[in-house]
Amino acid sequence: MQMIVKFLKCCWKGLNFIRDVVMNIVFLFFVLLLAAIVSLTTMVKEKPNLTGDQGALLVNLNGYLADEREDGLNWRNALKKLNDEQVASQYSTFDVVYAIENAANDERIKGLVLDLNYLDGGDLPALDYVGKAIRDFQKSGKKVIAYADNYSQSQYFLASYADEIYLNPIGEVGIEGLSAQNLYFKSMLEKLEITPHVFRVGTYKSAVEPLLRDDMSPEAKANTEQWLGTMWSNYQERIAENRNIAKNSVLPEAGVYVDELKALNGDITAYAQKHKFVTQVASRLKLSQNLTALFGENEQNEPKMVDFDTYLAALPDRLKGDSSDFVQAKNKIAVINIEGTIVDGETNEQGVGGDSIAQLLREAYKDKNVKAVVLRVNSPGGSAFASEVIRQEAENLQTAGKPVVVSMGAMAASGGYWISSTADYIVADKNTLTGSIGIFAVLPTLENTIKKAGISADGVTTSALVSPSGFSPLTAELKDSLQLQIEHGYERFLSVVSKGRSLTKQQVDNVAQGRVWLGEDAYKMKLVDELGDFDTAVRKAQELANGKLAESEKTDTFSVEWITDENTGLLGGLMKNITQSSQNVIQNAVLKTMGLPKEVKQLQKQLGILTQFNDPKGQYLYCLNCSEVK
Repeated sequence: MQMIVKFLKCCWKGLNFIRDVVMNIVFLFFVLLLAAIVSLTTMVKEKPNLTGDQGALLVNLNGYLADEREDGLNWRNALKKLNDEQVASQYSTFDVVYAIENAANDERIKGLVLDLNYLDGGDLPALDYVGKAIRDFQKSGKKVIAYADNYSQSQYFLASYADEIYLNPIGEVGIEGLSAQNLYFKSMLEKLEITPHVFRVGTYKSAVEPLLRDDMSPEAKANTEQWLGTMWSNYQERIAENRNIAKNSVLPEAGVYVDELKALNGDITAYAQKHKFVTQVASRLKLSQNLTALFGENEQNEPKMVDFDTYLAALPDRLKGDSSDFVQAKNKIAVINIEGTIVDGETNEQGVGGDSIAQLLREAYKDKNVKAVVLRVNSPGGSAFASEVIRQEAENLQTAGKPVVVSMGAMAASGGYWISSTADYIVADKNTLTGSIGIFAVLPTLENTIKKAGISADGVTTSALVSPSGFSPLTAELKDSLQLQIEHGYERFLSVVSKGRSLTKQQVDNVAQGRVWLGEDAYKMKLVDELGDFDTAVRKAQELANGKLAESEKTDTFSVEWITDENTGLLGGLMKNITQSSQNVIQNAVLKTMGLPKEVKQLQKQLGILTQFNDPKGQYLYCLNCSEVK
């Protein structure tokens, strides 16, 4: 009888546990649904009506810069509004530039104020692009002020464009240099007895090194030192130019820096003043008084300023234009954005889908009013198959007489470069990471791992070429077959670049082998046509489009239209967002509950890259070390 009672108690506890889990999941779903609906209501609110003197435009970005906007149905925004929490958001670099450009000619705006306290940063090309907009703003005669209690390296890069830079009396300017670091898993895989079968081509193809080594190979290290050193030199040059100081004053040699800081008794604020990093050291009250003196006072007795989100909301939507005339324009330059890891299929939380981008390109192909396309590429690559699907659609546009111009962002490497290579014209920033011309495949098998648990796999196949289950070793014939396919893929990569760049295959091979190049070096090697930014690419697209038009149809006026993926619909987008958000909530809750440090997220991110790989042939064009520059 006691055994039955114990059994029933165990069953009851189990049922209670299951009930609690189910109820928590339902509750989580309800909360996320409510948050998304709240976020939706903020999306459809009336456009602000800004009349009269608005003082300064306050660019107060609480988050980081990217090409794409953050999903409008993002639950994080809703929770931030409900809980008044500081949650980093994603801001489109193009929205920031759009707002600054409009403010320059807006009589209601008297100046520009950069609140950089909560800017998480952005890549150098993005920051430089915003900086160019700030310079153009200054031509209007309006003053630009930047302030922060402390400046990170990327925050200060943007601040350096301002006319005046304010720093808290106990603040610092944290210029320390750049780093690029990967995690390596060879010893871990050996302990777990996982066998990583790697097939690759390219001396510098370091994307798979984390599975094969416990450190960076000499070839990969030399390559990284080359482009990272040049990028750091470009950073110093820009700061020196903006602040009118010597380049070697931006960050002296470590020994010199320590000696100078020692002479100042470790006063890092005095160090910033001495090196002319800042215009003035001021408390928050003093800063407020100075801003009030410049731009006036509002009803709350604070400096008169309109915040970035409000001002942007009051402008015509950059993606939709001011009216239906925008959509019906006769001469359009279509812009299609490829940002993130390239995956096979539709765009999802894992990356940008080859099928989704191909569909957008097909829309541009069918629209008779689209005269040229700017392909904005900001990707380390991914699926070889998906990359080729995108490139084929771009080539269809060219065949139809619609020029394709590539605008490279922070990176357009490996699969990102494959897509770009046959365009009519390629524009790269001098700090763009590109190249990485190489290909690889990875097939981990667990035959030794399961043996440790007393499990074995056995069966029958009709050929030595049958794909493994993951629990059996690869046959010699299958290994040879896969390596031959990868070598063929590399030869095809060389051929694609050779055709697109009008180079011999040997010339391409000399700069390939998986090696990564900065934009300015890629330009010297003819991998890109011009150094510039997004605006440069748009102007070139207009020029090439005019060249295709009859003499009577040539025009100086083109509408720039961003073609985006809106096929999911409201309900589909909402459900997709809830699914992704719930996954993030659960993952973050587990990490927080276990008390794991934030570095675990870096480990999770790098290991997670492997789960994004879904190429149907198992072949990848991916540059792992392109995305870890800090």
